[in-house]
Formats: sequence, C-alpha cells, structure tokens
Amino acid sequence: MKSAWALVCFALILSVVLTLSHALLRSAAAQTPMELPWFIRVATALFLYGLVFLAYTVLLKYFDISILYPVYTALSIMGVSLVGIVYFGESLTLYKMLGMAVLLVGIGLMSL
Repeated sequence: MKSAWALVCFALILSVVLTLSHALLRSAAAQTPMELPWFIRVATALFLYGLVFLAYTVLLKYFDISILYPVYTALSIMGVSLVGIVYFGESLTLYKMLGMAVLLVGIGLMSL
C-alpha cells in the first residue's frame, strides 16, 4: 500500500475534508459569534478537523510522514486558496498561481 498513487489519493481526500473545514471557519467569520449559525459552522469545522487527524494517524501506519505530510499539506494549501478565490471572491494573483504551480511540482517530485 505504499504506491505513489495511493498516497496522493489519500492525501487528496484528507485535504478536501480539511479545505471544507477551513471554508466553514471562513464562513463562520461572517456570522455573529456565539449565535446558532456561527456555532453550527464552527462545530462542524472542528468535527471535520478531528476526522482528518484520526484518518491521518491511521495513514501514518502505511506511509512515511516525510512524504504524506508535505503532500497532504500542499494539497490543502491549494484547496484553501482555490476555495478562497472561487467561493469567497478573493483575488487570484500571479504569485498565487506560481505558488500553486510550485506546490504541484513538489507533490510530483515527492511522490516519485
């Protein structure tokens, strides 16, 4: 189970769930703190964080931390950036695009 594709697939799943939790926190920031919509978003985000870390702990049994963590983190950074741009209307700059390209190259190299 140490194939590069398996690693990237599991890292992608972790990063998608983590990205969703960050999107929920960003959405909660627009709500009035301690009211029900805010609490639901924050509680759901914390639950998703917990799921990610539980799954991550299990995956560390099968993959090297020196590869899994950087790949999963890079994919999460890209996901959060894309959600910020597409869903929250944040700016897409040349530096963001270059940064994401560098992350993709790094993921490719670390997965070899």
